[in-house]
Amino acid sequence: SKSSEEIKQQNSELSEKVHSLVSQNSAMKLDMEDLHKKLEMAELMIQQFSTQAGSLDANQQLQMALEEKLSLETQVAQLTESLHQLQAERDQYVEKLKEEGSIWQQRVQQLSEQVHAMAEEKEKHMAQIRELEANITEL
Repeated sequence: SKSSEEIKQQNSELSEKVHSLVSQNSAMKLDMEDLHKKLEMAELMIQQFSTQAGSLDANQQLQMALEEKLSLETQVAQLTESLHQLQAERDQYVEKLKEEGSIWQQRVQQLSEQVHAMAEEKEKHMAQIRELEANITEL
């Protein structure tokens, strides 16, 4: 029985290790796929530069690369600014929704109190009606 329990425990531990290794393997496969894609992109860039090298000298290639870098940096700056604006708008909407929610909650509370007050008033009127009916019956 002890041996069986020990084997079950070992089996469980080994199963966890296998699961962990499978997860690591999957992660490594994804990393490998990413690296293959990056390698393909690098090879394409090398081919482009080698075909352009015949027509452009290194200074022109450098100038083109710098211009592209500046263009990309400008795009990143614009996108970052847009992101900040969208986040600010989102925050404003969230605040507005909170305020409106609070207003509606107050309104619901007021209406609930009014309903409660009207129910009490109705009960008073019903009691008066019963009392008057009793008086009429007595008369």
